[in-house]
Amino acid sequence: MRKRDRLICFATLLTATGVSLSLSGCNQAGSPAQAESSAKIDNTPTVRLVAAERTTIERTTTQPATVHAYHQAEIHAKVAGYLSKLNVDIGQTVETGDVLGVISVPEMQISYERKQAEIRSLEAEQESAAAGVKLAYADVQAAQAQQSQAAAEVAQTDAQLNADTSEFNRVTQLVEQKAVAGRLLDEARQKLEASTSAKAAVQAALQSAVAAVTVAREKAAVAEAAVKAAAAQTDVVRKELEELATMMQYAILKAPFRGVVTQRHVDPGDLVRNIQDASESSREPLFEIAQVDRVRLRIAIPETEAPLARVGNAVSLKLRSLPDREFEGKISRMSRRLDESTRTMLVEVDMSNVEGLLIPGMYGEATVTLQTTPDALVVAATAVRFDETGNSSVYVVGADNTINVVAVTTGYDDGRQIQILSGLDASDRVAGGMLGRFKTGQKVKVE
Repeated sequence: MRKRDRLICFATLLTATGVSLSLSGCNQAGSPAQAESSAKIDNTPTVRLVAAERTTIERTTTQPATVHAYHQAEIHAKVAGYLSKLNVDIGQTVETGDVLGVISVPEMQISYERKQAEIRSLEAEQESAAAGVKLAYADVQAAQAQQSQAAAEVAQTDAQLNADTSEFNRVTQLVEQKAVAGRLLDEARQKLEASTSAKAAVQAALQSAVAAVTVAREKAAVAEAAVKAAAAQTDVVRKELEELATMMQYAILKAPFRGVVTQRHVDPGDLVRNIQDASESSREPLFEIAQVDRVRLRIAIPETEAPLARVGNAVSLKLRSLPDREFEGKISRMSRRLDESTRTMLVEVDMSNVEGLLIPGMYGEATVTLQTTPDALVVAATAVRFDETGNSSVYVVGADNTINVVAVTTGYDDGRQIQILSGLDASDRVAGGMLGRFKTGQKVKVE
């Protein structure tokens, strides 16, 4: 542009009524290029496609988890005394039945010996009573023999009485016929009276013999009862002796199962109290034993996911103290109830711990596989839009690069991918991102 032209333009700019024309004149040389550039601008939005693919979905939940001993027992004393022997200390492995310590109970030992002596005395009384039974039955037999003899004598006197009665009747007839002298009748009468008296005597003897048999039998019954009473008393004392022996066994403190001594609260010479009689302040266990070659992992499953938990579901454990290790297991048991305060359900996982890496009390995170869905259709979470009513949809890009807003039914959402239950096919082209910007029929460019 020449100098004169620049001056004209400058002067024209100062004139309010010619601003548009003057500016056009000043830019006259560049106007055709700008017009051509504006004609080439394309406002068609560009989208990036995301894959709608079929895969196996694993629905999981990750929750805090704690490691517990498989079994844990507190060892208390059931008898009082002084600890006379200590065999173990913390960290020591013990087998089932191993003696942890021994409590001295001399009073029980003396009572045990006294009960043994009492049993011997009662056994002697029992033998004496048994001998009394034999003697009583001997008396019964003697009385029965006397009864038999008395019965025989009764039979003999009956025969003699019958004979004397017949003789008396015969002599009476002969005297009445004056065939014999009257003195013979007196003699016959005397014999008859003697036989009658003899019969009465032997009958009385028979009754006495019968009574003697009854008395002897009663004495035998009393003797048998005495034997039974002595035997019962002996049994009672024997049971007392067994009870005492059992209590003395409690003085030997044994390991209930194979495990590790995790705590010890007693030393040799300490006074050990019976846990049943001890006060609350003195009920501290003597030992604590934990089975740690196998441990329990406890996990609290939230209420929303508890219905999906099943025995046998896979569990993966990561511990803060062992960040480079991952432990695998399966749900072994479930409480099948919700804790009212936390609204969670407790599940347990049994885990082998032969390496000893899992220490009771450890804290970590457990990922539980709740549900596995094979051949599920999923898309990226960024591709699904939700409106204010909760309805979901995706942008499907047609073959002509036209947007189609398609309503879909969603399933499991893990934050990265969302399962599509209906409304979409794996062959559809889905636009990712740009949520809420497109309308059906809108043209787009595919990146």
